[in-house]
Amino acid sequence: MRKLVDSWISAEREHYGNTLGKAIKGLNATLGMQATCSRVSEWRRGVYHPSNIVLSQMLWRTLPWALKKAGIDTSAEAIYRMRNLLWIIEEQGDKGTRYFL
Repeated sequence: MRKLVDSWISAEREHYGNTLGKAIKGLNATLGMQATCSRVSEWRRGVYHPSNIVLSQMLWRTLPWALKKAGIDTSAEAIYRMRNLLWIIEEQGDKGTRYFL
């Protein structure tokens, strides 16, 4: 899990252009939670582990960046197909919940 947290931070910075603060704000808005920079730091060090829904969201955001880094096709269509193979997506109005684990 520590590696996923590190990769998520890198993906947010390199792929989406977000600072850590913006990435955490987006995570909080998407999941309706109140994570802080210090909590993410604890996840990075392995002091605490993110919940399954947080891990799922981190992987959702990290997947396009990781595929691009590996030199794998990252077209929007390919990402869409990959996500639909790995996640259960429950639509709720204009928002959806994604379950990987």
